[in-house]
Amino acid sequence: MNRLRRYHEKVPHGEPPARVAYATSRAALPKGAEWAEDVTFNAGDAILTDPLLKDVYKEAILKGCATVTVK
Repeated sequence: MNRLRRYHEKVPHGEPPARVAYATSRAALPKGAEWAEDVTFNAGDAILTDPLLKDVYKEAILKGCATVTVK
């Protein structure tokens, strides 16, 4: 069973990640960037903290991956 996972875009040392990807598998991640999995991610806890993630989760489940820009 594939579960939703969160990945942070790897960037040069000292810079914050520019994008976060929610994906059902590593193969679905956008090409051209390096991604590090957030092993502490819990989809249920995250959506309770930020209900706006509902639309992001929906896109990730339907398309395999959804990315958001970190503010």
